[in-house]
Amino acid sequence: MKRISPIRGRQSDGPALLELKTSLQETQSALSSAYTAFDYASDPELTEACIFEIRSLQARMNYLVRQIKELELCAATAVTARAGGRARWT
Repeated sequence: MKRISPIRGRQSDGPALLELKTSLQETQSALSSAYTAFDYASDPELTEACIFEIRSLQARMNYLVRQIKELELCAATAVTARAGGRARWT
């Protein structure tokens, strides 16, 4: 079954933002695989390796989310500046 991701690129997103969102989706998929590997690991060393991989992927996801938020904030600020300094809330 294909998982539907809430992270979708909009047509107004720039190429850098689309790349970050794609990378985030790939990282989410890798994290899911790492959790599956952890579930089936029986050797203590393999379990430890899975934990390190999960932690690494979680850190990468946190970084990507921060970068996406920052780019979206910059884009929203640029739109506000172009609108004469007034934001339009809908």
